[in-house]
Amino acid sequence: MTTGDQSTGESKLDRLAMYRELQRTVPGLDTIYRLTEVLLADHPVDTPRVLVVGAGGGREIERIQTGVPAASITAVDPSAGNLALARHVAGNANCVHFVEGRVEDLHTEAEFDVATSLLVMHQLPDDGAKLSYLCAIRDRLGVGSALIHADICFDDPDEFERLVPIYEAYARHVGASAEATQLELRTIPALPVVSPDRTRTLFAQAGLAPPREVFRSLWYRCWVSGHAPTSSKGLLK
Repeated sequence: MTTGDQSTGESKLDRLAMYRELQRTVPGLDTIYRLTEVLLADHPVDTPRVLVVGAGGGREIERIQTGVPAASITAVDPSAGNLALARHVAGNANCVHFVEGRVEDLHTEAEFDVATSLLVMHQLPDDGAKLSYLCAIRDRLGVGSALIHADICFDDPDEFERLVPIYEAYARHVGASAEATQLELRTIPALPVVSPDRTRTLFAQAGLAPPREVFRSLWYRCWVSGHAPTSSKGLLK
């Protein structure tokens, strides 16, 4: 292994450790990934075709591989660094197809049984980008398919400040690092976050089923939706 390779490997491990440390700072944040695993396991298709949008640190891939090993996964991310980390987490699994790019870059003929959009859309501006993002996912879902979506969301502009003391108390309680705790507090105010009502409007405009909230922890929310009209089976029953 060359020095450059070693540095790259160490960088991956450092970033993976930070991803996991960030998950510890928010109560129940890891539940979003575990819930994704459970919802997929409940899907009526035994070998679901899963689209992971924003593969990031590979956290959802890790859970899917554990709970639904027969799933066929297409993981998309525009960042080469994020995709490399996701590859590292996935290991030598040949059931994961990695695509460096955006969901719009996938052929619309590629239909998926389930798509996951975990902590991605809140990074996009609400100037048409959020809607285009949801439309691109919708175009790659078959009728009766499901979308598992998680985002940072606020009921009102002051909600973040009201929740910060609870977040800080929890982070101290679990012994989370100051670096991870402060990174969360610095990052969130700069994100183009929208309200739950605006999220529901965007889903409707994109031709997706009304999102059903299935989990919430502080400023993180998780919904289940799908291509409208949706099936009454499986995830959307």
